[in-house]
Amino acid sequence: TGKPDQKDLSENLAATQGLAHMIMECNKLFEVPHEMVTQSRNSYVDAEVHSPTLDELGKQVDEEGGNYQMYLESLMQNLQKEAKEKFKGWVTCSSIENTELAYKKVGDGNPLRLWKASVEVEAPPSVVLNRVLRERHLWDEDFLQWKVVESLDKQTEVYQYVLNSMAPHPVRDFVVLRTWRTDLPKGMCMLVAVSVEHEEAPLMGAVRAIVMDSQYLIEPCGSGKARLTHICRIDLKGHSPEWYNKGFGHLCAAEVARIRNSFQPLIAEGPETKI
Repeated sequence: TGKPDQKDLSENLAATQGLAHMIMECNKLFEVPHEMVTQSRNSYVDAEVHSPTLDELGKQVDEEGGNYQMYLESLMQNLQKEAKEKFKGWVTCSSIENTELAYKKVGDGNPLRLWKASVEVEAPPSVVLNRVLRERHLWDEDFLQWKVVESLDKQTEVYQYVLNSMAPHPVRDFVVLRTWRTDLPKGMCMLVAVSVEHEEAPLMGAVRAIVMDSQYLIEPCGSGKARLTHICRIDLKGHSPEWYNKGFGHLCAAEVARIRNSFQPLIAEGPETKI
């Protein structure tokens, strides 16, 4: 007759109801049982990357009497050197939305790659820096809350922020030491950040992620434009090394694309009119 019989209708209804139930319970659907978490906790904690305090960060500097200022300065000098050498030794990947993406491996025992995403932005470097530094809400819809934990000088601070994640992933909390410069040669601007422990920054999210490396280099490229390069290595907690290798870089590219798109004027709907 061309009409579905009662059996087909019943199976179709059952499948639809099952899918509807999965959608309603999506937050619980992929949760890991607590027993499984407790079984794996010890091995995971053993492999975990911990954030240093400001004092511990200073001790990572080779020079005697090293402090966190010297550590940050070394990061910025290395970034300027890489830029001068045109970022040699990076492996280029295919990317999206007119962005450039590359990675390189870091030989420190941690399997996570260092990613680099670049894009041209229709704004001068100082304006782009301010958008990254103080206006994240304009380009990151997952940005929930933030606070300056401690201002160390006019261009250095301990900063805490919280990012939402699609269920069932937890809300992630970040505490970073960050510093920025707007007086570099050739009109460049720079922002570097690294995770730290701070007694006045209790957990605001569900999980504390670790920023192992985050560096923004913003270079002028003519007629009020800037070239934004973000170098990034973050342990978000809860992903496999394979996911970082295959997926994380594309998130970095999408991020710089969102920063670029936040400067593009809104296109008004409707017909053009002559004024």
